Amino acid sequence: MGRQIGICTREGADISLCNWYFEYWGQGTMVTVTSASPAAPSLFPLVSSCWADESQDPVALGCLAKDFLPETIDFSWKDNTNTSITDGIKKFPSVLNTAGTYIATTQLSVTASEAQGVFYCTATYPSGKETIKVHQSCQPTTEPSMTIRPPARDQFLEPNKTSTIICSVKNLCNQAVTLKWLKEGVEVSSGIHTVAPVSSGRNGYTLISELTVSEKDWNNDRVYSCKVESKNFSDIRNTSKSFECGIIEDCFPEISAQLIPPNFADIYIRKSAILTCRVTNMQSTEGLNVIWTREDGTELKTSIGEQKVQSNGRFSVDATTSVCADEWERGDKYTCEVTHPELIFPLKKTLTKQPVTNSHAPSVYIFPPPTEQLALREAATVTCLVKSFNPPDLFIKWLSNGEELNASKYISTQPIQESSQPLLYFAYSTLQISEQEWNTGNTYTCLVGHEKLPLQVTQRTVDKSTVYLDGFVDAEEEDFYNLWTTASTFIILFLLSLFYSTTVTLIKVK
Repeated sequence: MGRQIGICTREGADISLCNWYFEYWGQGTMVTVTSASPAAPSLFPLVSSCWADESQDPVALGCLAKDFLPETIDFSWKDNTNTSITDGIKKFPSVLNTAGTYIATTQLSVTASEAQGVFYCTATYPSGKETIKVHQSCQPTTEPSMTIRPPARDQFLEPNKTSTIICSVKNLCNQAVTLKWLKEGVEVSSGIHTVAPVSSGRNGYTLISELTVSEKDWNNDRVYSCKVESKNFSDIRNTSKSFECGIIEDCFPEISAQLIPPNFADIYIRKSAILTCRVTNMQSTEGLNVIWTREDGTELKTSIGEQKVQSNGRFSVDATTSVCADEWERGDKYTCEVTHPELIFPLKKTLTKQPVTNSHAPSVYIFPPPTEQLALREAATVTCLVKSFNPPDLFIKWLSNGEELNASKYISTQPIQESSQPLLYFAYSTLQISEQEWNTGNTYTCLVGHEKLPLQVTQRTVDKSTVYLDGFVDAEEEDFYNLWTTASTFIILFLLSLFYSTTVTLIKVK
């Protein structure tokens, strides 16, 4: 049994139909037909199995003639330069089919590289001749695509200060492809490593090429181009530092460490200070090591969190440790040391509590829902205003009837600068409740924590029956208050006048 070859015909836009035959047809049987009319042959190309092993050499191409009469037929082959081919040709005897006509085949053996070209098969019969084009016509299932990848920054850290740009082309329909590298439009001849197109089965062929570039050229914004040309596909892709970064000054930032001090809520509630060392701009977290130490060099237990993806595609990780609140408050120093394969030297940064000048405790005010809002009978908003404080770190919590509410029930702003001389901040928090909850008489408490408060916390409470709230009263109650103040003043003046008159009368009597 010989090598398998087949007819590949196109059914619709994307469907190939392959009918397989064998190169050996046997001697056949001669049959004489005298009543049928002469018929010209129909020609079909025969090619090696679609996506056959690329190591196959030589490659068999063929030509099938069918439904012809009489059985006399001759085949000849030419290449795409119209040159006749005489070597590597086989002709097989005609075979009578069930329709009373004949089928005949011819085979051409060529090298694998030659098989990528185009050949022409001509069938000559008593009343004329027919010619058909034969070539490897199997197409990938998807269109060819080309990508270029900029150099990896960490490779520039190696002693030779070089990295590689990678150009890849997928879904090529054959191996006949040319790839060139250009630098500033001029062809490059060195530092290139190209792998010959590799078969990807039904996805055609894949071509990969690498170009080695220096850190100096890359940082000097040299433009590199990958140019690919083949029979059915051609494209060019460019890359440079500015292309990859756009208007960003440094699109490949170095690894850095940011120290985040503990917040006051943790210190007050947990009685401990959580120190955070945030490592950013890593291409990979593999090999990362972070250690927190005291001023005397004693290592602290360090927890390294999960990696997070930054907006620039790199990774960040938080490394935390816990120390006593008293140690942090008295100004002890702590050092974070970061080691990573991308770093030539370890990063070291020290964290301590910074003294605050012009510190000031906050004033806290609470406001009931506006009467206009209550009139709608839909919702009620209780507001807590915290103002004139420094440093800006504080916490705000809400309680209902003495029970702490979930943080999802209210919204608090970040501290906002209130004045610069002196430097003071303010913040506010709003609690959204239903009109029914307010009218039932529930109490709502705003709890504020700040390091400059006498007990580090203070609170203000409001409910429907509240009359005075730190100097804030409603309009009706304020009128009553003003009336009482005025009346009291008149009473005092009247008594003073009476006392004065009595005194003067006694003096005159004497």
